[in-house]
Amino acid sequence: MPVVPNLLPCPVAHRIRIASLISPLRRVRPRTPFYELSAHRVPTLWSLYRGLLRHAPGENASDLLFHLIRFRVRMLFRKNQHVVKAHAAKEQLVMGYKWLESFKRAEQGDIKLQNLLNRYERMIATKCEKTVWKMRILEAFNWEAKLRKRPIFKGSFIRPSFEHNLLPRLIPQPAHITGMIVRRRVARVRRWEQRETLRAGHTICGMRVSLSTALLKSAQGEAVGAAQFTKGRMLEDQCRPMCRGDCTSKGTPLVGPSGKQARRDRIANKTAQRQRERSGEVTTATIKRRRNAPPAHIQELMTPRQILMDRAVREASEGGWSGTVKARMGVHMHMSEKWKAEGGWEDQKTKKRLDDMEREIRVENERRRKGSQLDPAPLSE
Repeated sequence: MPVVPNLLPCPVAHRIRIASLISPLRRVRPRTPFYELSAHRVPTLWSLYRGLLRHAPGENASDLLFHLIRFRVRMLFRKNQHVVKAHAAKEQLVMGYKWLESFKRAEQGDIKLQNLLNRYERMIATKCEKTVWKMRILEAFNWEAKLRKRPIFKGSFIRPSFEHNLLPRLIPQPAHITGMIVRRRVARVRRWEQRETLRAGHTICGMRVSLSTALLKSAQGEAVGAAQFTKGRMLEDQCRPMCRGDCTSKGTPLVGPSGKQARRDRIANKTAQRQRERSGEVTTATIKRRRNAPPAHIQELMTPRQILMDRAVREASEGGWSGTVKARMGVHMHMSEKWKAEGGWEDQKTKKRLDDMEREIRVENERRRKGSQLDPAPLSE
């Protein structure tokens, strides 16, 4: 094996000197992330962020309680506070120091930068206004969707079962009630299986106790068997808790008074709805009732006049021709004499006067029609 000669003192000293010069230039990657170092946090928060808020121009506060440019600075810092990449954070910091320099120059009297920042402030105000209106519209849409899907208690109930007690029937049924019923059914099946397993174990345990007692009686006599029988009963007492595997579910309190009140409210709502329909308002129930029709096998045997009368009966109106058809077919109406008053048939004198007026109008129209046919048209010169 070749022998490596020892290095001379001069090359060793030269290497030590070069290492001492290069070592301070070597990059040292800290174990702590950069956003937790004081060298990053102190200049960013106390020099950049505080300087931007202090030198931010603008007096137009609009509906906000602070300047719009300051509001924009806060939003950008809040948006970028979770940036963990060094190069991305460096780009944002360079932009922030550029803004800080622009704010200082505008504060010192730079007209161009002042106009630029004023226009930027107006742009932020417009954007904030659009965002506010979008949020309001979105809230209105969400509220309408919530009202469309809100649970309504009409006074009926879900019958009690092994899983739950008496429950109000809500339409549509909330998801948490459905989940509660499903979970309790699954838990009941699980408890029943556990009960059967424990009952089988209890039966085996009882058989062992009986066998032990019988063996002791036959081996040691009746006196000794009685003493050992007490020990067997103790063993049976130890096995007794195994049969306690089932439990009853807690039921909800009775909701009878609330159900009665819900029925009263439903009747009141339907009465008010019918009143609005009679006054001329077209509701969703009105449109749905108009679109209804008899079953297909019955409608096939109906004449066109019967179909037309069926449509009139489904109308909300109680006057005019619809009221006449309803009165003829014996349909219950809120104002049974309204169709007579509207046609002038409630009072015989009024009916006679209207008939005379109609006759006079017809005679006058006929006379004018004949006169226009006899008079020749003038000739144009």
